Amino acid sequence: MADININKSHSLEISDARARLEKMAGELQAQYGIKSAWTGNTAILSGTGLKKGRVELTDSVINVQITLGFLAKAMKGKVQEQVDIALDNALS
Repeated sequence: MADININKSHSLEISDARARLEKMAGELQAQYGIKSAWTGNTAILSGTGLKKGRVELTDSVINVQITLGFLAKAMKGKVQEQVDIALDNALS
């Protein structure tokens, strides 16, 4: 079960939403070392502090699921807050 599960509705074209998410992923990689590998409209996330992560993009919803590593679980609230803010910024 994911430690963090965020669903965000969007009204963007799917290609535009993906481009914005890819830009956000680049910023997360530069800032936190989190990498993403896209297959279709699904990205697998990896990096320090993550056991696993997944971003699924549909024509109206973005779903982010993150399972944190042991040490990162202590910062779950902060991580969730930062992901939520990054998604809001990417989609606006």
